[in-house]
Amino acid sequence: MTCSWTYEHYRFCIAKAQDQGYILLPFKEVASYPESQPLIILRHDIDRSLTRALAMARIERELGVRATYFVRVHAPTYNVFEYNAYRALKEIQSLGHEIGLHFEAVDFGHINGEAPLEVFRREKAVLETALDITVVSAAAHGEHSRSGPGHNRDFFQCFTKEQVGIKYDAYDTAFTKEMKYISDSYGIWQEGCMCNHIGKYPRLQILVHPCWWFKDHPFE
Repeated sequence: MTCSWTYEHYRFCIAKAQDQGYILLPFKEVASYPESQPLIILRHDIDRSLTRALAMARIERELGVRATYFVRVHAPTYNVFEYNAYRALKEIQSLGHEIGLHFEAVDFGHINGEAPLEVFRREKAVLETALDITVVSAAAHGEHSRSGPGHNRDFFQCFTKEQVGIKYDAYDTAFTKEMKYISDSYGIWQEGCMCNHIGKYPRLQILVHPCWWFKDHPFE
């Protein structure tokens, strides 16, 4: 199949992984499988569109796989407390997926003159309160100003997961160095489409941003 950003190709990629014996799962289930089990941590950063995130979550449910959906609490395009956003996120959760925190503690703290540690704790508390869940996984949001003091990914170089009640950091070396990590950030597969990596590595973390994927046309 020709690689594309369509849901048809996404289904093809998932089916290829399943045919080759991979378990596709969220971060919170990784510890449930022995190291000998081929697996793919399926990760989605909801940077912009909850509508497309929900569409992807429904497709995954049909295919019998689960993923982690990382949610921003500072997103300019959605509000976790808004009616439709809330319903979309609760449906994603009801489909068997994990909701994690897509945090911006370093950027937000710099902009507002606040301590990143306290910002992170508030972000986590807001998401947990809004959806009535316990968040155990976190992933740094990538957008930041080059004039800032650092990157959101620097957070866990300064603080521990235990300090903020998190079990899984998506950028931990266990998930980016000890297994193959690929991402479609900025709408580009830096190392080629995910379908080219499935079968080459026993364990992968695949980051798929729902905002780039569509049924028939990117403007839909």
